[in-house]
Amino acid sequence: MATWGKGIANGFSFCALTGIKEVMEIGGINRPGAEKVFLISTTHGGETHAVAAGLETIKYFNEHDVVNKNKKTGRTIIEATRAEISKEGLSDYITVSDSDWTPIFVFKNREGATDMGIRTLFMQEMIQRGVLFQGAFTPSFSHNSEEIDFFIEAFSSSIGIYKGALEKGYENYLIGPSVKPVFRKYL
Repeated sequence: MATWGKGIANGFSFCALTGIKEVMEIGGINRPGAEKVFLISTTHGGETHAVAAGLETIKYFNEHDVVNKNKKTGRTIIEATRAEISKEGLSDYITVSDSDWTPIFVFKNREGATDMGIRTLFMQEMIQRGVLFQGAFTPSFSHNSEEIDFFIEAFSSSIGIYKGALEKGYENYLIGPSVKPVFRKYL
């Protein structure tokens, strides 16, 4: 089973619960006498404009092969950033998840531990190069080769600063304080 939020209707208040036929029929009404399983909610139900938006979004996705384009974009980002990381000899310090849907980057310090300070530095450098970056890339249908190349160029030039920070300490490069986890014991 999978649940889909507002993205299934391009931002309208609409959602869907999907799954294989055998599972979805458990919550259906075509099994007289069988125990009823609740698989429906009206939180986002009944708004006809949102249903129409959902149907049009699904139609657009099918007509334009959005899913495969987004997957290809994610794979391109993963392969290109891994190549840049490897070229600079930083494979022990920057890793990229293998998720085509949302490549996630992990930034490590000299000791090989994930480090919020050095992650903040990389975010800072990407932002200074025009890419709003929080350590993940979420492919969008609007991403074409120009946007992908722009991201890779910003990533590549940010690696040089990162490399220097590994040697001299990120504090020498960071403007302002490091980001902190949302869920933490102390401010």
